[in-house]
Parts: sequence; structure tokens; C-alpha cells
Amino acid sequence: MRRAGHARRPVRRLYDVVRYTGDVTGTMTIGALARQASINPRTLRYDERISLLVPSTRTDAGYRLYTERDAARLSFIRRAQALGLSLTEIAAIIALREAGTTPCRHVSAVARAKAATIEERITELAALRDELTRLADRAEAVEARCVEGSSICLAVEGDAPTRP
Repeated sequence: MRRAGHARRPVRRLYDVVRYTGDVTGTMTIGALARQASINPRTLRYDERISLLVPSTRTDAGYRLYTERDAARLSFIRRAQALGLSLTEIAAIIALREAGTTPCRHVSAVARAKAATIEERITELAALRDELTRLADRAEAVEARCVEGSSICLAVEGDAPTRP
């Protein structure tokens, strides 16, 4: 709510500032890039803080400006994350590329290691599923004795789980 007698200050928009800072053809603001990638601008600032993404340029007013190349890099980062790569692993891949090395062999090694870890986890989860199924069966079998006993649940207090 405005108070009487106070004029409203004009709003300076980014395009008003950028218009005087030089050629910005083909660039987009952090908000535009965030909308294009369907992510929060804070995520872009974080990626910048950890050096995964660096704005192509800044205006005199300090606004970040990104190019289509930056958008492609952001797309790569998001795809790599969706595949289960950590930001550290992604940074290593980008660093290899920026050093002039093809990172595909490194990506292969990382992917194979992650796949092996997932296989191990699947084995552990299958064993846990089997143990939980046995627990459910035991719980149904001992329910009547639990009502009369002083234990919390005989099915859980019974044999210790045999997980690998």
C-alpha cells in the first residue's frame, strides 16, 4: 500500500540495464535459463558456486548472462545427475573435457563402478525383502501368543535376522 504523497519509484528491469552494457545477443538471464531448464535459479547459483556452471558474462550491474552453450552444459549436468552421478563425478568429467581429454573412458569406469554398487545393493535388498516376508509370516503365526505374553512382539524378538 502506498502512502499519500509518495511517488512510486520506477522499476528498473534487467533489459533496461543490459541495453547499455554492450552486445548481449544470444544471452539469457539466470531466470530465463532457470525457466528453460525447469529448475530454481538458486540451483544455478549453487552450480556456479561449486564451479560446475560459470556465466558467460555479467552486465555492468552484475547480472549473470548465459549462452546456449551454458544451457547445454546445464542440460548435461542434470542428465548426469539423473543417471546417478554425483556433482563431484560430474565436475571431474567436465574438467577432463575442458583439459582437452575425451572423458568417455572415465565415464565408462564410473558407470561400471556404480552399476556394480547397484548390483550389490539389489542383492542386499532382495535378502531384506525375504527376511521381511519371513517376519510377516512369523508375526501372523505368533499373534495369539503375543496377546497373552509380556513381550512386545514375539515375531521381532525371535530369531535374529540372517542378512548377509
